[in-house]
Amino acid sequence: MKFSKIKKLLICLTITVLGLTTFNAKAGDEWIDNWKSFAAETGLPEHAAWVAAIDNAEVRALARDWEDFRGYTASSLLAKESHPAELKPGFIITKENIDSLPWVKDYLSQFWIDRLTSDWLPIKGIRVVPTTHYYMQRGRLDATKTLGPDPFTINEKGELRDKNGEHGFLSEAGLPFTNPQNGEELNWLFNAHGVGSDDLFFDTIDMAACSGTNVLERIYKANIFWRRMAGRVSAPPLGNVEGFEGITEAGALLIKSPRDVRGLAGVRLRFADADRDDDFKLYIPSLKRTRQLTGTNGQDPIAPGLELTWDEWRSNWFKTDRRKFKYTLIKEASILHSPEVGNVYDPYRIAEDACNLSGIVDMELRPVWVYEITDLTETYQYSVKRVHVDKETYYAQYLEMFDRNGEIWRVWDDTRDWEPTTGRFMWRSAVIANDRDKRATVITVDSAWEKLDTMTNAIFNIDQLRDRR
Repeated sequence: MKFSKIKKLLICLTITVLGLTTFNAKAGDEWIDNWKSFAAETGLPEHAAWVAAIDNAEVRALARDWEDFRGYTASSLLAKESHPAELKPGFIITKENIDSLPWVKDYLSQFWIDRLTSDWLPIKGIRVVPTTHYYMQRGRLDATKTLGPDPFTINEKGELRDKNGEHGFLSEAGLPFTNPQNGEELNWLFNAHGVGSDDLFFDTIDMAACSGTNVLERIYKANIFWRRMAGRVSAPPLGNVEGFEGITEAGALLIKSPRDVRGLAGVRLRFADADRDDDFKLYIPSLKRTRQLTGTNGQDPIAPGLELTWDEWRSNWFKTDRRKFKYTLIKEASILHSPEVGNVYDPYRIAEDACNLSGIVDMELRPVWVYEITDLTETYQYSVKRVHVDKETYYAQYLEMFDRNGEIWRVWDDTRDWEPTTGRFMWRSAVIANDRDKRATVITVDSAWEKLDTMTNAIFNIDQLRDRR
């Protein structure tokens, strides 16, 4: 954790957050009161700091506006269901009590159940924390409100199209299908979340290659940049970025260490047209050459020893095409998953050795849609991806990837750095676990909020990116 985050935590802890507030609780604010009561019970400084981050006028106002638009909150959806009596904030699931909790398998993925009893990525317990009300930026909300009824359709290639037949991601900034009726609509809603903001800057991201005995084999340090190139609503340049016509978003990666791969740079530009491959270039410093990569190269690991492939660069980033993939809405569910509290603390509590989780993991109850992406070509690395999409963030809470035999191969699980006052997202940490080979990539991130204004479009030019090394 960098000094700025430590300083932020200390400042939060100096604020009297439990019971002293100038704001009166109103309908829809009970989630903040729940967090205040919970933090008083645990006495943990990170929980008190999170309360300080959400207990203010900006958060309450933005949360209410999103609630008014959706017509629900995570809490209101969960209140319509019956849940086990034990499943409430403060309860800790452990190795000792899990066998007495038959309901656990309905709320918790097998991956996390196994962490309580396995020597691979072991944990001591899962603490249930209050459910938070998440949302995106006000600009995205306003853009979505202006769309009007039925603004989008999906064509025969699986592309998102607006009422004029244009590419929807290029012509509109609003979210599509906020009440998805099928897997294709849900997939586009998930894609529309993107990285949760107009720009993203990791300085740095640490990608640890971990063995089946939780030993660090190698750690890669890198910068990652992301930019929404169309439909920008909150940071200049607004609208569509000049010089990137037809491109919806772009990502760039620059490895800073270890020495033998320092300077490895990758840039990927995503075109709206399903028939147009991504512009995907990789600069290899040992060869002093730039390679043009194809769509199949997205299935390769980013670097040796990592379980992170280019297609999992931001959890799920391969191209939507109904001729190659089938998108099926499976069910609606409630699951336990890590809270998006990364702006204050890491709920995974990743250990200093980078390959262990150091004790108790925090999780909250979340309402989700579950859909599957099925490979129709029989050539993609996964036969099926099962995606759990949160009903407030429209982002994946949990992903499972299956091999050609239908067995679990990898899982992706992350916690994000969500800024409550603005609704912007970046990341805090992630675990990409290879259940088949018992290997893992554990990621920790410093989200450079203070450096977002320094980003330029030059970053997304491979020749200029490589010169930053």
